Amino acid sequence: MILPAMGMVSDMISCFSRKPLFGYKPMVYSITSIAGLGFIVWGHHMFISGMNHTLAMSFMVSTMLIALPSGVKVFNWIGTLWGGRLHLTTSMLFSIGFVSMFVIGGLSGIVMSAPPVDIVIHDTYYIVAHLHYVLFASSVLGVFGAIYFWYPKMFGRMMSEKMGKLHFFLTFIFLNGTFFPMHFLSRMPRRIADPYINESLRDLLPLNQFMTICAFAMGAVQIIFVLNFFGSMMFGKKAGRNPWNSNTLEWTAPSPPGHGNFDIQPYVYRGPYEYSHPDTEDDFFPQTQPTAAKDQ
Repeated sequence: MILPAMGMVSDMISCFSRKPLFGYKPMVYSITSIAGLGFIVWGHHMFISGMNHTLAMSFMVSTMLIALPSGVKVFNWIGTLWGGRLHLTTSMLFSIGFVSMFVIGGLSGIVMSAPPVDIVIHDTYYIVAHLHYVLFASSVLGVFGAIYFWYPKMFGRMMSEKMGKLHFFLTFIFLNGTFFPMHFLSRMPRRIADPYINESLRDLLPLNQFMTICAFAMGAVQIIFVLNFFGSMMFGKKAGRNPWNSNTLEWTAPSPPGHGNFDIQPYVYRGPYEYSHPDTEDDFFPQTQPTAAKDQ
């Protein structure tokens, strides 16, 4: 799930800001490398199983190597955001949230790639924190951002930005309130029904209670999203063809698209991310818009 979320976030960030800072080839190569390395890192879940030390070292190296293409993607996202003129829509906020959560989850993953460290913390809440930041926080925020972004093209109406931003900020706050404190519970064992029978762990109870409250609150906040999603189908503002002022070709089709997608034959004059183009005063320059004389 994390790889599709990466692709969606790359597209949304580019549409709201500008062409990716380092171009597209590094992004393609990095996501391909992540997918390939992902097949040979599975052993880092089994360091405590008594595997051969040489084999454990190979899994450690491959796990550390996956941080390199991941870093390429993160720096490309950040560089693109830094150089762009951002529109802080709900979709953009979720995209930025995705990047920040992915960084936190990725850094803790590098820590655990070393067998001596992982053997100590493997059965603790630190692992739970890492897992949820990568597979829940990152992916879910990316998916939410994609839903807000593509909703007008799917249904022809806009989701409420006020409700969307409220949904983002509350989700972001309670999500971190649920999972970030787990990093401080590196002596709290998991898979135990009642750890507080051990007197040495009873001082951790208040922090666990705080995380539980945040978890229930995070779940309750999703009611805002559900109401916004279904209510906007009937009461949302009509979107038009291109509500995001995006350059890519799909935003020249009607919202929602009919049979065959395009109601008129589109003519493409340039690449998909020509923002702040010198031939136009507007910040965006759609692929189907010709220049004064050059494209006639």
